[in-house]
Amino acid sequence: MAVSWTEEQQKVIDTRDCNILVSAAAGSGKTAVLVERILERILDKNRPVDIDRLLVVTFTRAAAGEMKERIARAIEKRLEEDSENEHLQRQSTLVHHAQITTIDSFCAYVVKNYFHLIDLDPSFRMGDEGEMRLMRGDVAEKILEEAYGREDYEEFSSFVEGFAQGKSDENIEDLVLKLYEFSMSYPYPREWLEECRRAYQVKSREELENAPWMEAIKGELRKQMEEAGELLSQALEIAGEGDGPGFYIPLLEEEKKSVEHLLSMEKFFQWKEAMDHLEFKRLPPGKKAEKEQVTEEKQELAKNLRSQAKDLLNDLKEKYFQESAEESLEHLQAAARPVGVLVDLTLAFMEVYKKKKLEKNILDFSDLEHYALEILADHSPGKDVRTQAARELADQFAEIMIDEYQDSNLVQEKILTSVSRVEEGEYNIFMVGDVKQSIYRFRLARPDLFMEKFRSYPTTPGDKTYRIDLHKNFRSRGTVLDSVNYLFYQIMGEDLGGVEYDEDAALYPKGQFPQLPQGTEPAAEVLLLEEDDPLWQEQDSPETARELEARMIAMRIRELMDTGQVTDKDTGELRKVKYSDITILLRTMSGWSETFKKILNSCNIPASVTTKTGYFSAPEVAAVLDYLQILDNPFQDIPLAGALKNQPQGFTFEELARIRNIGNAGERTSLYEALLETEKIREPLGEKVGEFLKTYRELRQEVPYTPIHQLIWDFFDKTGFLLWQQAFVSGEQRKANLLMLLEKARDYESTSYRGLFNFVRYIENLKKYQVDFGEANILSEKEDTVKIMSIHGSKGLEFPVVFVAGLGKQMNMQDARESIVLHPDLGIGAPCVDEKLRIRTRTILQRAIQQEITLESLGEELRILYVALTRAREKLILTGTVTKLPERLSQQEMLKRRSQRRLPYGVRVKGKSYLDWILSALARHRSMKELYQSVNLGVYPLNPLYEGPGDFRIRKVSPLELVMGELNARTRELEEKEVYLHWDTEKVYDPDTRKELEESLAYVYPYEDLGRIPAKVTVSEVKRLQEEEEESLELYPAVRESRETAGETGELFREIQESAGETQETTAELSPSHENDLAQEAPEEGYVPAFMRQEQEELKGAERGTAYHAVLERLDYEKTNSVKEVQGQIRELCLQGKISEAVKSSVRPKDIYDFASGSLGQRMKKAAAGGLLKREQPFVIAVPASSVKEDYRSEEEILVQGIIDACFEEEGDLVLVDYKTDRIPSGDPRELTDRYKIQLLYYQEALERMTGKKVKEKYIYSFYLKKAIPV
Repeated sequence: MAVSWTEEQQKVIDTRDCNILVSAAAGSGKTAVLVERILERILDKNRPVDIDRLLVVTFTRAAAGEMKERIARAIEKRLEEDSENEHLQRQSTLVHHAQITTIDSFCAYVVKNYFHLIDLDPSFRMGDEGEMRLMRGDVAEKILEEAYGREDYEEFSSFVEGFAQGKSDENIEDLVLKLYEFSMSYPYPREWLEECRRAYQVKSREELENAPWMEAIKGELRKQMEEAGELLSQALEIAGEGDGPGFYIPLLEEEKKSVEHLLSMEKFFQWKEAMDHLEFKRLPPGKKAEKEQVTEEKQELAKNLRSQAKDLLNDLKEKYFQESAEESLEHLQAAARPVGVLVDLTLAFMEVYKKKKLEKNILDFSDLEHYALEILADHSPGKDVRTQAARELADQFAEIMIDEYQDSNLVQEKILTSVSRVEEGEYNIFMVGDVKQSIYRFRLARPDLFMEKFRSYPTTPGDKTYRIDLHKNFRSRGTVLDSVNYLFYQIMGEDLGGVEYDEDAALYPKGQFPQLPQGTEPAAEVLLLEEDDPLWQEQDSPETARELEARMIAMRIRELMDTGQVTDKDTGELRKVKYSDITILLRTMSGWSETFKKILNSCNIPASVTTKTGYFSAPEVAAVLDYLQILDNPFQDIPLAGALKNQPQGFTFEELARIRNIGNAGERTSLYEALLETEKIREPLGEKVGEFLKTYRELRQEVPYTPIHQLIWDFFDKTGFLLWQQAFVSGEQRKANLLMLLEKARDYESTSYRGLFNFVRYIENLKKYQVDFGEANILSEKEDTVKIMSIHGSKGLEFPVVFVAGLGKQMNMQDARESIVLHPDLGIGAPCVDEKLRIRTRTILQRAIQQEITLESLGEELRILYVALTRAREKLILTGTVTKLPERLSQQEMLKRRSQRRLPYGVRVKGKSYLDWILSALARHRSMKELYQSVNLGVYPLNPLYEGPGDFRIRKVSPLELVMGELNARTRELEEKEVYLHWDTEKVYDPDTRKELEESLAYVYPYEDLGRIPAKVTVSEVKRLQEEEEESLELYPAVRESRETAGETGELFREIQESAGETQETTAELSPSHENDLAQEAPEEGYVPAFMRQEQEELKGAERGTAYHAVLERLDYEKTNSVKEVQGQIRELCLQGKISEAVKSSVRPKDIYDFASGSLGQRMKKAAAGGLLKREQPFVIAVPASSVKEDYRSEEEILVQGIIDACFEEEGDLVLVDYKTDRIPSGDPRELTDRYKIQLLYYQEALERMTGKKVKEKYIYSFYLKKAIPV
């Protein structure tokens, strides 16, 4: 069925010859549209483009892989309709090599193709994240050590004195690393760092007024003053009402004029002067007659509004206007010294780190971007000039398509612009994204790049640039979208969130859903848990608010399982909710996901955590890491205590206490020394300690020479740790985690670091920088469990029922509170430190940066909330815990009256949690009526937003209600248990289910026989299958298998010999005259791989046959005129390393001479002279299964592989030769021809298929009989 595209989507697919920005809202089908545009480009009848001439950049490898797969499927589908289309056939081949990739992969492509332009070794490898963290730490340590070593570096000493925390300088190292990472998000990091230094070199009041970062302060001041003016206007409005405090009006008007006067100014120091004279008088009490006409409620409301305005302006005064211009300049200049030191340290780090990476020939991802940029652009202070490499790539790519453009940074922007044709006047960049979903600020993404184009690109076609907005949402029910829109109309704006959420940005339903039954609950719900409920506090329960919230969600899940309905994706019809339909989204997983999973499981609700955290905190992983730490250094009490406790024969706390006491008695300070003392005691504890230390010493001896992954395996084997962990209820998960640790150890061994000490540091760095892997996933996608995942992890996904939990948790604003703050645009914000008084004073630049970081963090949190709320298809449930609910609701009185849709800026900026924003946005909605009434507050139904769009159910849940719900659930479970315990197995409860079960259990797979047919066999296996009587001769099948299958890897030695006759060579002689010698040779008990065997003076059995093949493969027939010549040739092959000493000793030159001097050998010599002799020819042919074995009643094809010893061309036809060393006691050559005729028939068929020539003769040359036998 043809896809029906919307008008806007069709524009995206069809528009050409201009730079296009597609602003695609959540669920608008942007990926499908992007794929369709690519298909249309390559299938365009007028201007078709090969797919490898499109550069498509996606955000993740998974997205790139999925897109490539979609395109390949679409091309294959078109090919089915038009199989003769040569263009489509070419696209089908090219799609696998097309540049549909991540920006990192594209940069790697550029660097690998143009490495010679930047003098880079092309054999570089990408560093593992843990390895690079370790290397950065080493380099930072080295830089600081060098700085400490410089006696004349007073600035550094002052810097450390002023900014090191406590007794450690670790945070100095962290500052250097953080500044380095910030700088690398810029195209030219050194220039950016120098710009940061220059920001503090302000010398006059005028320079201070006109500093670039001052604009950020002025912008914030203006917004806050406007907010104060609005609050005063609201107070005036209340005062002017009939029962309002009219006696406040003169003072309020005066104060409002003062604010308007402030807003008329544009200079910072004008504001400073005005603010210095700003005063707030006491509100007049009013005459008695006036007061009698005023309601207390209105008077209190006006007073509160005026008080808020007063506090707002006083806060601004305290924050920005406490210093004079001279003091501000003085503090900035004083802060210039530590900033200069930090910049110098970072520049030094940058240089040393680069050298270290070049030494080890390692790159990280930021290197790829910067090297690619260096290849593509010649940089000069004035401007960048594109290189020849950039022009070549620009000619290669007809169009550049960028997915998730809102998450690009400046370096990526420059790289992709360099390979476009914009400079040539051909606008060929296509960008798609949604700034409302830009949630990767912590990765230094720059959504402002998107917004700059969003504002400047016209929405009408015909120019060089064009913006198309996709607002139709195909994901969610209209009721869900209405609710999301209702909230974000009020809380997201350009001032906070980066984009104006209006009718142009809103979501409009386009998906098809069946009608829900009447009386269905609203699509959006808010569940509030009062954690300060007085009745609950009296119970003195140990459960935390987090656990209570999880119980509340469990209660709601049980209700949904009973009555909830969702649309089945396959049938399009309504069905009951399943656990797998439900997903719980969390802002942070740490500490939350484990709690939620534990509580849900305790409520008999299956739950799984989809996370990238929690691996290192898994107890089994922590136990192994503890043991590895003490293998490195046993004088670490905490890891040693962990290792002692967490073993199969672990020590109890009482035993550990006794060990410590024994150590104390012997004046031993460390736990390890106490263990050594305890070992000497002749009692059970001493014996137990002795056993532990015995294993420990054995493993510690292995440390210097054993790879880490092997050391861990040995630990598992010697202690039984892995088996012990598997015995737990969660044994499969624990086993998967431990096996994953082995993989991580292997990854470490592929880095440039070695040894246990560095592995321990490697893991510590991963933990320190929160480079977690998440626990190993042992669940399939189809498991019927409730999924718990992070909001970031859910981006791009959708779920029928979504719980957004933890909304009462305070947002993390720690970045804005650091002693030195960093901002990608404003630079470094550092305080002025008075070394004598040891006082830090925040500089005005630091305040500006802190304010900007706070605003950007709040904007990011708003976008994260938007992502969370737009994941739901049919049901959205918001949950959180609250305290002081009556007080919070009473503060919303003025909001209820507000007619403007957007919430006041001050309300949004002061939000400390998602729940603050949500409750403020719902303050005017009719669904709040019941909640207001529960705390004796009224509603304001005249507000236009009271009956606004969106359907919510606000539900307040008390902890006691949860307890009762849990009791009811347990009672119901016990009743169900009773039913199952007294189940009547003879009774048919459900005939339909019975019938379905009988059909399922009676089903017989119709193609079972095909399961026995192998996909690939060797010629020897074919012979064995057809001649079952020979199976008894297969003494060493592993030898034969290794030889046959090794042919695939191109082994040169005859260990790839596929001849079935070799299976008999374990007792074979090369001639009857040697039978007595061989009688002394006993066959090996089993096959031992060649690399594990010791070199023997002379090979025996099957290996001797292989040796003959090795010599014959390399034999020069021109040097076979005498036994001596043959002997010299074999000796020379050994000296050249082409055969081993053992092979040389095993091959009898006389046997080779007899073969070469015979009639067949002479014919081969002649063919070799003419270049017509081929030796050791591997082949694979497809034959019908039934021709391999009659039992295989199928025309399915089987691949048959083998190696032809020799063949030569003679008079236009081929002669096939096979060497055999089988023992033939009867001397009858028919034994050989009967045994190998099938094998030679396959060889013949393979040769004739490969060459198209006829095989006129086939020979077996028997070294036992010393004759050529025609077959």
